[in-house]
Amino acid sequence: MTPQIRVIHASEAAGAYALIHKALPCLIITEEHLRWRLSHPLPGARDVRLVAVDGDTVVGHVLSRLQTAHDGTRTGRSLFVAVAEPYRDGDLPKRLLEASDARLVSEGATVLRAVSGQDGSTSFHRAAEELGYEPLGEAEVLGLDLGTLPDRVPAPEGFELLALSALADPRPVFELDRAADSDEPGESSEAFMPYEEWLDAVWNNPLTDLDISMVMLHQGAPVSFSAYSSDRATRVGSAMTGTAREYRGRGLATRTKVAALHAARDRGATHAFTQNHVDNGPMLAINRRLGYRTFGVELTHVRKPG
Repeated sequence: MTPQIRVIHASEAAGAYALIHKALPCLIITEEHLRWRLSHPLPGARDVRLVAVDGDTVVGHVLSRLQTAHDGTRTGRSLFVAVAEPYRDGDLPKRLLEASDARLVSEGATVLRAVSGQDGSTSFHRAAEELGYEPLGEAEVLGLDLGTLPDRVPAPEGFELLALSALADPRPVFELDRAADSDEPGESSEAFMPYEEWLDAVWNNPLTDLDISMVMLHQGAPVSFSAYSSDRATRVGSAMTGTAREYRGRGLATRTKVAALHAARDRGATHAFTQNHVDNGPMLAINRRLGYRTFGVELTHVRKPG
């Protein structure tokens, strides 16, 4: 039987989660988060999850996302493509991308991007090429055995390290996150979300782990932070690390990351994952010094419809 591709049903969240978790081993995701996202759309985006089903079994998944840039350009993205192993060498990866593209173009996308990488992605690279996509950007997917962590490095004199959960007001972290995001290498051109949307989508996201995420304060103000997502079990992932421009070059980001990773290990986590754009030399250097090793490569492809 040829798998049918359609919009996901809420009852299929468990099947989709199991498939994504197996196909994308470095992605920090939980079934709880997937269910939460179905009822909590990402602000500023129009998301549709498409699944391929064979009978009652979910055998394919793609997140189809439409976003609008500052200049009004509508960009469609196909993300988190996961295909069950027996179907990877057939036409299902291409059919999933075609279905996502068709949906995005019908809603006005004038630029299409497809993101692929990690385990089992070769077939999706091939599908993107067959549909006329061209390589646009590349990020390294990195992993760290937390048993090999370097020792904690204390905060410099006059600075203080705290867990994000200890902060009474998240607003200063939002401002630091927004400033750091504007300096991130890569191809994104979307406006940074407003504060209230950030609270819902980032701070209150069930994947965001405020107890292990750390912030460096100077004179009471956040100047560097390292935010982590976690499955609340053994795996954590770097969500964002940033330092205010005037405080860069002092090793604050490294200290903050190490403190967060130690907090994760103390609570029972065994592995940490992150990814860095290949042009982000400073962050790659920090992660290499911490012991991260390359697990794979995530590629972004682009094409214009028509």
